[in-house]
Amino acid sequence: MKTAAFIIGLIFICCQFTEQTAAEGFKQTVVQSECRDRYLWIQVTSVQMPRFEAVDGNGVHSISEQLASHCGYTISTFKRDGFTTFRASYYSCFTQSQNDEVFTFRFNVIVSDGSGGWLSHLVSEVCSGLIWTHREIICEEDYMEVRTPTPPGRSIKFCIFSFLVHLVGGVQAKRTASSVWQLMFLQSDGQVSSMSISEAQNRGYSLTTTAQRVVLRSSYKQSHAQVITVDGIPVEVIQISLFFKKKLTVVMIDMSMACSFDGAWLLWDIPWVMTPLVERVATFESRSLGVGVEGVLLDEPTATTRGFSLVQQGRLVQIGVPFGAEGGYWKSLVVNNMYKERYMIFVLYEHIFSLLYEDGSSIDTRHRISSDLFLPVETISDDQVFSIYLGNIPADVILEEVWINRKQLMIAESIKGGISISPVVHANGSRAYKLQLPFEDNVVHWMVRTRIRITSFGPVFYSIDINFTLTIMPQRDSYHHHTSITAQVFDAFPPEITAQCSDGGIAFSVVRPPRAKSLWEVGVNHEPLTSQLAAQRGYHLHNDAHKTTLEVPVFSIGYTYEGINLANFYGTFKLLLRDSKTLEVQTSTSKRCLFKTEDMMVCSADGTMTVVTTLTSTWPMVQPERTSLLDPTCEPKQVDGSRVLFEFKVDSLRCFYPLSGVNRLSVDRIFRSETPGFGSIKVFESLKGHSLSY
Repeated sequence: MKTAAFIIGLIFICCQFTEQTAAEGFKQTVVQSECRDRYLWIQVTSVQMPRFEAVDGNGVHSISEQLASHCGYTISTFKRDGFTTFRASYYSCFTQSQNDEVFTFRFNVIVSDGSGGWLSHLVSEVCSGLIWTHREIICEEDYMEVRTPTPPGRSIKFCIFSFLVHLVGGVQAKRTASSVWQLMFLQSDGQVSSMSISEAQNRGYSLTTTAQRVVLRSSYKQSHAQVITVDGIPVEVIQISLFFKKKLTVVMIDMSMACSFDGAWLLWDIPWVMTPLVERVATFESRSLGVGVEGVLLDEPTATTRGFSLVQQGRLVQIGVPFGAEGGYWKSLVVNNMYKERYMIFVLYEHIFSLLYEDGSSIDTRHRISSDLFLPVETISDDQVFSIYLGNIPADVILEEVWINRKQLMIAESIKGGISISPVVHANGSRAYKLQLPFEDNVVHWMVRTRIRITSFGPVFYSIDINFTLTIMPQRDSYHHHTSITAQVFDAFPPEITAQCSDGGIAFSVVRPPRAKSLWEVGVNHEPLTSQLAAQRGYHLHNDAHKTTLEVPVFSIGYTYEGINLANFYGTFKLLLRDSKTLEVQTSTSKRCLFKTEDMMVCSADGTMTVVTTLTSTWPMVQPERTSLLDPTCEPKQVDGSRVLFEFKVDSLRCFYPLSGVNRLSVDRIFRSETPGFGSIKVFESLKGHSLSY
């Protein structure tokens, strides 16, 4: 049986301290390193947090947290217990580059020897064999980096580029740029400012130049940064141009970067097209999408086997990571003196795309985003039950109260509505309690997260906040244990709505999967579909445990009409599916049916009145083609041997119609009448011909 389990222990712990020699402490430290795709990877297994130093021809440079983001180093933000990951960009500050093909790294890894001292471990790696894309954008945890070729003297392109950041960093350049180099910043209000490279470096930017490439890096939340929304996804942006004088020409280089992060869940939405990276004069063409773990891209079969999903729908790309996927890990932590546990995974997203220009040229871009995704104490459960174990409790302590989401659960109510509290007695006299609580209990809080806008549904998150009151007997001193648990369910699908046409209307069938009743609301326009609404509007509604049947007679409130002629017309009725908590519309189901035209009066949404009537019962006989409204210029739109069809605006003549079927929007108020109006048709003969009043 799978359950969302959380164990709370009240345990007396005896601690024993042992001495450890410096040599023994160092033996327990493992330092691994290897060249990976576009960065050097170092992983240190040690009890204490290690320190890092960069080594080059000018000496040894201690890498602080600030210097790391400035220089292109990442010390893993979410550190796995006992492990520390260090990543160095190929264009990091103190790395030696040979013609942008061979990169030499030298680092000292300083680790604790277990007895108060520190030992140094040298890491030296030479990395090569890389094939560079024209433009490369790297979004790391604590900095962003853009790499683009230095334009040759015979090929100069003038352009302004946008530098979008969410994670950025920068420090001194490897080669000091000429004073004629400038950075120009463009604000959303059109204001432009510029600064020298030295001034930019003092403000946290970094410009690195090599024989063939220019690399720009920036830090978090610079003063020129602004947050924009790209297809609903927030992106932090700095619009910046790098330009310099070359002979009598000013050269401007396009170095656009963009990053988007949602590191709070194991679902990650990313814009399909980062519009600030795509020039309006160019055509966007996607080349490939990829996903990876721990900075290493996975091939498609491996990603599929591990359960990763990479889906492009509309304007978004969504990365889905299954809970507990290979490559992730559990991390224990204490928050506000409470034990917590998180499942974490370091995910890499790569999108290679091309910009195609009218002159036949193109620019390829490799766009990479790295992010730690994490979920606190969440799980997938087939049985939809929270299972909480509280123990071990001494024999002189009793469990007196349990509060779940600020509602008290009496201990005497051992089983109620699926909630159960079962005592567990141990041989030494101590005991524990096991509490089981179904996800669908009214006391449980829940939230639906939409995965891809409008078109599909993400998991349902169930959460409980529990406070246990324990009392020491006989003095009755009480103390408390508090914890919060969240679980996610991926199979809580929305109701399935189908529809069929009949001679007299439209019949809808709403099939609710298990556990879906409280999550989604079916509605007609702004109103929820209830028995009261159905009775008021003349719908026929029938409910059972898993299915709702709705029959909507034609001409009922909620229909829209089109294509009306003397033979037939189309009627459309729509049901909406809303998140029952936020009332946000998730999707809708419409049915359009062809009905036979009979005598009728209907008002369309645009204020057009359509009247169809039969004239055979009049005396004397009336010729349909000679009829008109009170306004003799308003002649029939269509006639046959016995019937006539008029179409006109409701505000052009006297008109009676069902007021309860009309909503008029004026500014921010909706005017509605629940009292039906009335209408009638009278045919009479005038001196000039036949007229129709209504």
